[in-house]
This record gives sequence, structure tokens and C-alpha cells, in this order.
Amino acid sequence: MIEAELKARVHHPEGVLQALESRAAGRAEVYQDTYYDTPDRRLAAQDRELRVRTVHGPDDTRSVLTYKTARVDEASGSKPEHETHISNPEAVHTMLRDLGYLQAIAFEKRCRNFTFTAHGRPMLATLVRVPEIEGTFLEIETQAQDEDELPASLDAVRTVMTELGLTDTDFTTEQYTDAVRQYRAR
Repeated sequence: MIEAELKARVHHPEGVLQALESRAAGRAEVYQDTYYDTPDRRLAAQDRELRVRTVHGPDDTRSVLTYKTARVDEASGSKPEHETHISNPEAVHTMLRDLGYLQAIAFEKRCRNFTFTAHGRPMLATLVRVPEIEGTFLEIETQAQDEDELPASLDAVRTVMTELGLTDTDFTTEQYTDAVRQYRAR
């Protein structure tokens, strides 16, 4: 599966929030993301990611191990994604460290998630605030079965973004990991 995703800076979060709430009920969640890499930063050099995410929601806490391969679409940053739920994140953190992986970066994302169907596709829209980064972001994603389906998937996501009032000048491929690193380097 390829995560067909677009991200944008939101200049009017209240308006986008209202538009999303007209489509679906939102749920507030806090993500604790920890990214791992080899000591020589081989994963980053090859545009790959290895992440443990723990999601704290109003009713539960769940964790996911995610591996993303290199981008298959430079304009959007979309990557093939392999993900599995984990019941004991501390054990996975220990395993990764014992296998030689180092924590590359860890940070928190404060999210409001909306799940809905648009243009015949299941969508996940997430309003995001990262305490160390100024502003609010909107991520919208759907799944593409393969690279042939990716353009149509991204077109559907872009259409939803436009319906929510975002324009091409709002889109960004900046990664949160890079922005948090820059903030911490100041």
C-alpha cells in the first residue's frame, strides 16, 4: 500500500475545523512519535523511516510500528507504508535499540482526526499542531494499491483540500522531523 497524502499549512484553522466537522465527527488524539535510524543514518539517507507511534485518545491508547520506504512521488512525498499494531511498545523500543537502531528523534503531535468518504475513497483528515513548530497543518490521506493508482488517489485528496479552502500555495512537503530538528538546533 502507498499512503497517498498531502499536507498543507492552515492559515484559518477555525474555518477548516468547521468544514471538517460538517463531514464527520472529529476525535482528539496525541501522538508520541519516536523515529529510529542506524548509527550511520542509512535509513534517512535512503529516504526510509522506522517509527514507533503511541496514540493517546479519549477512550484508549494504542501503538503502531511503521516502516516507510523511499518516496514514489516527489511532489507529494507519498511513500509505501508497512504498519502493524503492537501491544507492548516498550518491548519494541528495547528490541530496536538492541538490534542497533538509535533514536533519531522523538516528538509529540496534537491531532484532531476525521474519517470520512469522499470521491469514492476512504479519507483520513488530520489537523495537526506540533508544539515545537509554529502553525497548524492539515494532512489528508487515502490509500493507493500501487503506483499506477497513486495519481488518482492524490487527485481525490487534492480535491478535498480544495473543497476545504486550501490552495496550491498552502501545500508543503516539509517533514515534521526536519522542522523539529531545526527548532531544537536554535
